[in-house]
Amino acid sequence: MIRQGAVTRDGRGEAVTGIVMMLMGKNARVVVQGVKDKVEALAPTLPKGVTFDTFYDRTELVDRTIQTVSTNLLEGGALVVLVLLLLLGKIRGGLIVALSIPLSMLVAFSALQAAGLSGNLMSLGAIDFGLIVDGPVVMIENIVRVLHDRRHDPDTPHLEKVRLAARQVARPVVFAVGIIAIVYLPILALRGIEGKLFGPMALTVVFALMGSLVCALTLMPALASLLLKSVSEREPLLF
Repeated sequence: MIRQGAVTRDGRGEAVTGIVMMLMGKNARVVVQGVKDKVEALAPTLPKGVTFDTFYDRTELVDRTIQTVSTNLLEGGALVVLVLLLLLGKIRGGLIVALSIPLSMLVAFSALQAAGLSGNLMSLGAIDFGLIVDGPVVMIENIVRVLHDRRHDPDTPHLEKVRLAARQVARPVVFAVGIIAIVYLPILALRGIEGKLFGPMALTVVFALMGSLVCALTLMPALASLLLKSVSEREPLLF
């Protein structure tokens, strides 16, 4: 056949170059590892003096991206926990609220896995820990308020006080988190490149918000009933 071009490298004569094309929607790490395994299997069959030499490996980019996401998530979560402890003024209350962050992320990751979606820099970077802890903060703060206001009411059991406080704010918390989630739903109507870019981001945020809502309505009152038996409502020292 008529020759169409040539490749040289480092002034040492001609070489043969090849590019692996990844199918749309595939996992880059899995594809690259599969290519490496195939190259290793083919290496013994090459003619004498011919070797495979990788000049661009996407694995480094993927690993650095994952490291960036992991670092940002850990630093963001730690910062939110610190602010919670300072502003709530209650160590136990702050830690209970902070527990909703990893649990909400677990719900989001599990939902992404079930939906067959992969986490990426855009979708995971869009998660706002401040939004995630909104519901739990309201729930714990109201429980602390009710326990403080009714601390001289021996006729009402502690568990009943917590249940009363949780019911007072359950509906507002549901509506608040629901309104935030609804804001992201129109993004799911995007098609083409926009849909592929922003669709997973919207789903990730919505999944995390739903996880935080479940935590606010179930886990927060349960932990408060166990760990906040003697509380006093007062302005934090920072205020």
